[in-house]
Order: sequence, then structure tokens, then C-alpha cells
Amino acid sequence: MAVQCGTSASRTEWWREDADCLLSELVRTERQQRRLAARQGEILAELERRGVREVTGYGSLARLLCETLHLPFSEAKTRAARAVALNGTRDLTTGEQPPIAPATALAAVEGAVGAAQIDKILSVLGKLPTTLPAGEREQAEKILAELARAAGPREIDKAGARLLAQLDPDGPEPKNPDPKPFRPEFSITPHRDGGHQIKAHVDDETSARLQAMLNPLAKPRPATETEGRDTRSPWERRGHAFSELVRMWAEHPDLPTQAGESTHIVVTVGLEELRTGIGQATLAPSGEITAAQARRLACDAKIIPMVLGTHSEPLDVGRAQRLATPAIRRALIHRDRGCAFPGCEAPASQCTAHHIVYVRHEAREYPSGGERPLTLN
Repeated sequence: MAVQCGTSASRTEWWREDADCLLSELVRTERQQRRLAARQGEILAELERRGVREVTGYGSLARLLCETLHLPFSEAKTRAARAVALNGTRDLTTGEQPPIAPATALAAVEGAVGAAQIDKILSVLGKLPTTLPAGEREQAEKILAELARAAGPREIDKAGARLLAQLDPDGPEPKNPDPKPFRPEFSITPHRDGGHQIKAHVDDETSARLQAMLNPLAKPRPATETEGRDTRSPWERRGHAFSELVRMWAEHPDLPTQAGESTHIVVTVGLEELRTGIGQATLAPSGEITAAQARRLACDAKIIPMVLGTHSEPLDVGRAQRLATPAIRRALIHRDRGCAFPGCEAPASQCTAHHIVYVRHEAREYPSGGERPLTLN
């Protein structure tokens, strides 16, 4: 036999009831749960009024709920704040503190509003200016509480926005703290693949200057018969442009000195590796590079020969030789006008002076120590 709608029934008997009965029971149990939640809030407010630590030994209502009801701290904190807001409390210094939302508390006791609706009302009330007269604040809370009896959180949120626009048209006072001084940052992080990741935090002016300098160097290369269309991505083109820009900066005559010399990098490579292009070289402070890379760097650099002993102690240090002096470079620019490689249109500012004959072939090609022809490349 089916149970009557609204009476207690086991879980297995609900299938006997029609939809109207189920909906009616759903509303009834929800109102009952809300009334129980309001009753629980009254108990929490009374504990807070008496002093939670003195009465229970817990440091706060939230901590009490966590330990006794096994709730997450975030939920316990929300429940405790809601209980105090609806029922008020007592402060040792200021005395009795009335509830923030008495009309909402009355609707909660009746089971007409739930936690989500209450939280929306409290959120709107928290945004009202403190200078608002008490009568206007109470009237706003009554309007929202009455609306909540027949509306959900979304409607309460919209009505609250309209109330705030009427009661506080200027909005909250803007915060205008003193701006913190800008601190640029720059870091270089080595990766296992031999590359380095560069991160920088710069101001607007520096960023604009850097982009203006990179853009001309990051343009796609014109298509040629040998290489075809430039297939590099924009990221790759900007990466190559940045490398080229660093190389151009390093050759600027007005750069500051380091240890009494102009800006420089130090590459250590054996004579045999330099000649053959096979093996490793050391680039300070980054790490190892291939001998072929060291040879490319040696094309337009100072080379200081050094004789080392069996334990790598320096026995003899020679003098630096510039293989392409500034005067020779100016002559190359006047002669070549740019990169001398067939089909390359790179301007002279992006080129370095290279030997036409590799260093490893020089002794055979020029045994008498004659001139080594150079070209821009």
C-alpha cells in the first residue's frame, strides 16, 4: 500500500507516489533543512556571544565546526560568518552587536531562504557605504530579503546592483596607493640542449626600443634560387635577429670596458681543433661549444696564443692579433658593400670579416706569410 504524500516513507516506497506528491515533499524537506540550518546558526551565534574559547576550548567558531562536524575549513568559516551576520553577537569592548540582516534572518527561520540567497544579500550589504544612514540600509536589506523569498541568487545579484547604483552612485572610493618603483630584471638560464633561455622584465620604453631594433633584422629573407622561401617562424626570425643584434652591440666602439678591455668573450680552443674544426672548445662562462663554432668566432677576433704545461699551467702567453683591423673592415665595406656570398643581400652592418681561405689551409696556401685575403660574410 502506498504511503500518503507528506508522511515518512522508506526509500523503496517513493516509486509509488505521483510527481505532484514528490515535488511537494521536495519543497517541504528543503524548507525543513533551511529551518534547521537557521536554528544551527542561532546556536553558533550564542556560542560566539558567550565566548567560544571560554565555553568550548576551541579558538574560533570555524575551528569548532571543523573539529565537531568534520567540515572543510572554508565551509566552516562561511557558516560561522553567516550565523553571526544573521543573529548578531556580543563584543567585549563595544557590547552587544546587532545582526547585520535581521529581515533575512527572519526569512531563514521560516525556511523561505537558503544559504546561497543569504550570502548574496550579505555580499550586497557589505558593499554599501558605511556613511549610509541606518534607515536606508535597513530598507535595502528588507527589499532584498522579501525578493529572496521568491527569487534565486542571480535575481538577488541583479537587484543588489540596482540598489548599489541608487544608494552609492559614485561607487567605492578608488584606491590610489603610491606606485612602486619599477625594478627591471634580466636572467639567463642554461638548458641541457646547449641553449640558453633569456627572461627580462623591462619598462615600456626599453621594450619599444628593443622591438624597433629587432623588427628590421627579423624580416623574412628574400627568396633565392638556392634557398627558396624563408620558412622560419616569426619566433625563429626574432631569435636570429636578437643574436645578430647582440653581435652588433659587441662591436660598438662606445661600449664600456671590462677589466680594462672592451666588451669581449673568451673562447679557449686547442690549435689542432682550431685547424681541423673537429673537437670541443670552451666558451666562458656558458660552457662548451664545437670547434667549428670556435673557428667562426676566430674569423674576426683577437687570438692570443698560450702554451700550457702538462697540468694546464700557462707557460707562455703571446700577444693578441686582430685579424681584421678597423681600417681593413672599412676597406672591406667600401669594396664589398655588403655580404659577398652569392645571392645574400645582408648589409655590411650585419656582416663579419671572414677569410676567403680557411685558417687550416693558410699554411699551405701562403707558406711565405703573405697577405690573407678577407671578405665580408
